[in-house]
Amino acid sequence: MPVIIPSMKPATKLLLLLLTLVFSACSSAPGQVSQPTQTPSQIPPPTLTPFQPLPATITASAVPNATFTPFPLSTITPDPFRKYTISAMRSRAYGSGIVQIIEKLDDKNSFTRYKIRYTSDGLTIYGFMNIPKGEGPFPVIIAIHGNYNLKDYQLMPYSTYDADVLSRAGYLVIHPNMRGFGESDSGDDRYRTGLAIDILNLIGIVKTQGLQIGTLEKANPERIGIWAHSMGGEVALRVITVSNDIKATMLYAPMTGDIIKNAQFINNREELDTPAHLIPAISPHHSYDNITSALKLYHGTGDPVIPVEYGRETCQMLTDLGKEINCAFYEGAKHTFNSNYTDDFHKSFLYFFKTHLLDP
Repeated sequence: MPVIIPSMKPATKLLLLLLTLVFSACSSAPGQVSQPTQTPSQIPPPTLTPFQPLPATITASAVPNATFTPFPLSTITPDPFRKYTISAMRSRAYGSGIVQIIEKLDDKNSFTRYKIRYTSDGLTIYGFMNIPKGEGPFPVIIAIHGNYNLKDYQLMPYSTYDADVLSRAGYLVIHPNMRGFGESDSGDDRYRTGLAIDILNLIGIVKTQGLQIGTLEKANPERIGIWAHSMGGEVALRVITVSNDIKATMLYAPMTGDIIKNAQFINNREELDTPAHLIPAISPHHSYDNITSALKLYHGTGDPVIPVEYGRETCQMLTDLGKEINCAFYEGAKHTFNSNYTDDFHKSFLYFFKTHLLDP
C-alpha cells in the first residue's frame, strides 16, 4: 500500500524520505548484513639483507711513525794548539819502538860507532851511537844538534867531534838526526816541539830498554844527560820542562826557551801569530819551575848567530828560580868555539857530566 505523506513543510518531507529509503534497504535481506567487497592491496614482502660476519683477521691500518728530528748536539772544536803545550806534552807517553843498529861505521880504540834508527810518533829517525868498549853499564848522553844546513846535513855533522870526546870519557852517546834532517822523515815541528818529541821518544826507549838484552844493554837508564848546541838548546829546554828523567843538561850557545823571541829571531810568521793567551802554556820559559836537571850553560860574547843576551837571560831566569845552574861566557868566542877555548871548554863540560852522571 502506498505511503501517504501528509502535507508538511518541504524540509520535513525530505527528512522523512531519507528515513524511508534507509528502512527499505535494511529490510530487503533479512538476517544478512551486506559486506562491501574489498580487494586487498598486495604488500610486498620485506627485503632482508643477509648477515655479514666480520672477518676473522682484522688488519689494522698502519699508523705512520712520527719522524724524529734529532736535536743538534754541540760539538767541541779540537784546540789545534793544545798538543804544543807543556802540560799536554807532559801528560802523554813516549818511547814505543826500539833502537836498531843498521851498520857499524867505525871502530875506535875506546868506542865503536854505529848507524842507528828508531821510530818517533811514526817517523823514522836516523843517527849514530857511540858505545864505549868495556862491560858497562855506561851513562847515556843524548847529543842534540843545531839547525845546520837541512839540505846537505850529514849523518855525522859538526857535533860529532864533541860526541866523540864524551865517548872517550866513558859515555854512551846517542846522536839522532832529528826530523827533517838527513835521512830522517819530516813531520810537524811548530815551536820545535817535533824535535823535542824525537828526543823524548829516545829518552823513553833508553828508560825501558837500557840494561835489557839487545842494542841498549850497556846503557844505564838511570843516568841520562843532554848535550845541546844552538837550536838544540831550545829543544833541550823544552825537553827538560817536560821530562824529569834528565840528570844533567849542557847548553852550548843556546837559543832561548821563549817561543816569541825565537820566532822573531828566525822570522817565523806562523809562530809570531800565536794567540797571546796561549803563549804561557806553550813557551818553555813559562814552565822552568818544572826543571829538575842540573844545568851548565856556555856562550861566546862574539857569537854572530845566537846573541849572547839569549844565554844571559836564560842563565838569569833559571838562577832566579833557584835552579842548579852554572854559566860560563867566553870573551870573543863565536858560535862554535875555536881552538883558543877548546881545551878549557872540554875539561869544563866533562867535569860537569862526571859530577852528575859518573860519580856515585
